Amino acid sequence: MIMRRLLLAVFTIALMVQAHAELPDKTTAAGDSITMGFGADCTGNVWFWDLFCLLGGDQPEHSWFDGWDRDVNSVHDRYKVLDANIAANKNAAASGSEMRGGNNNFATQTANIAAQVPVPDHVEVLLGGNDICNRDCTNPANCSNPLYSDSQWRQSVQAGLDTLMNSMPTGGTVYIGGVPRIQDLRPAGLDKQSGSWGINCENIWNSFDVCSIATSGSVMNGETISQRRAAISDKQKRYNEILAEEAVAYNSNANGKNPRGIEVVADYQGEGVASVGTTPFGKNDIDGGDCFHPSVRGQNILSDVMWSNNPDK
Repeated sequence: MIMRRLLLAVFTIALMVQAHAELPDKTTAAGDSITMGFGADCTGNVWFWDLFCLLGGDQPEHSWFDGWDRDVNSVHDRYKVLDANIAANKNAAASGSEMRGGNNNFATQTANIAAQVPVPDHVEVLLGGNDICNRDCTNPANCSNPLYSDSQWRQSVQAGLDTLMNSMPTGGTVYIGGVPRIQDLRPAGLDKQSGSWGINCENIWNSFDVCSIATSGSVMNGETISQRRAAISDKQKRYNEILAEEAVAYNSNANGKNPRGIEVVADYQGEGVASVGTTPFGKNDIDGGDCFHPSVRGQNILSDVMWSNNPDK
């Protein structure tokens, strides 16, 4: 009996070691203001002093990825439970970043990641919200700055992945989070302001041009808010489908761009599966400052989802 228990204990330990054998040594993130924890603990926006929270901008301590505040159970916190020596940084991420446009897009961020010493063996990506928010219309016939086409989006995803395939160590992993549900922001904000006299989401959205394509109730470039929300919903889903398609193409090396076998995984696996791209935003999941960025609760939800589908744990 003692021998059986001893063998069972040894077998259990062996399984645990095997399960954790693929833990990364160094993790990093490509991301935007969501990853930087912008305004996460801001609770109001009506009074003058409320704006000081928003003016403070990024709150990296509340980041879903490697935030260290006790109110957020970040991905890095979860990794440290398994191995306290696992390092993490989000040095390449920055508020305002897009997958495609701007000065710190996915291609630029991955170049910065590739320049780190040592190069991380686990990269998590969460981009795309600004690719929607920074556009002026959903139909290319209505403005000169419409939502990116499928081919434009795919090209930008490939540009960043190509850099990682050529720079990451063999055995590394790229884990791509989905594009958040930008289409939920207006109803979540309206619901939030209706329940608090200290929050006026519409005033902040209009005064500071916060993702107007999704939050403004006005007609923009001939498109009503209903039309825009419907189009954004379709595009957000399609962007996520492309992320999943590209992950499969790279992971299998069907495109010939991943000869060293870097693992590439998308957390989005369809509308019926929990992922960043399918997680709805409610009134408590957005902050009370700009009624746009994830609250501390929202950051925890993102961490939960990203950890649940994480291939390296």
